[in-house]
Amino acid sequence: MKLKALPKRVDKTLQWFEKSRESWKEKTKESKEELKKKTLAVKRAREGRKQAQQSLQKQRRQAQELLIQKDCEIAQLTLRLEKAEQQVEVLKKKNLLRTQANRDFTHTGTV
Repeated sequence: MKLKALPKRVDKTLQWFEKSRESWKEKTKESKEELKKKTLAVKRAREGRKQAQQSLQKQRRQAQELLIQKDCEIAQLTLRLEKAEQQVEVLKKKNLLRTQANRDFTHTGTV
């Protein structure tokens, strides 16, 4: 059996293979780092969006609670106003009755 003859420039071929392999390793390393950066950026963006949504939900809840409190306060103030108006009406009627009674008393001539 005869061995096949090796190419004349085996040393250059080996150097080219080594150089190619190193180049491939660098390219792979760079693309992995780039992918990692992009992945982290996407992850941070998602987390930021999630935090913003949570913040908005919290603000909405607080605004709704404030609206409910203000509605209750308005209802209480409306009741107080109605009671005060009723008291004013009662006092007006009493005052009107007094003035009529005073007129009747002065017209009769009895002191």
